[in-house]
Amino acid sequence: MEAEKQAGQGPERRFHERIAKNLAVRYTRLEDLLDEAPRQSGELLDLGGGGLCFLAPAAIPLSTQLVLVLEFPGWHAENGKWVATKLEEDVGMLQAVGQVAWVAASRAQPGSYEIGVQFSGLLTP
Repeated sequence: MEAEKQAGQGPERRFHERIAKNLAVRYTRLEDLLDEAPRQSGELLDLGGGGLCFLAPAAIPLSTQLVLVLEFPGWHAENGKWVATKLEEDVGMLQAVGQVAWVAASRAQPGSYEIGVQFSGLLTP
């Protein structure tokens, strides 16, 4: 069963629809947040209400807690709600905490890894 989780081949357990997005994602381990270590960069593959999947240059161990930063060009937060402005200078930022649920070698980009993250909380900007 653990091998299935790691390879992303287990039964579908998502409760939220996933949306494919081409956005950058920055991430760091939760335990490294206070050290102000530079954040790693990855490429968001898809996003849903319960988590996301991103492409990373190295595998991340299962159950690792991550702090993720996503930037949405053309959006901004106003009174706790997201507003679409479609203006380049407006960039909405979402910070989330999540746990690595699965890891798989990328078939599309050899040498990279697809990292599945289940959200466990949101951080305010």
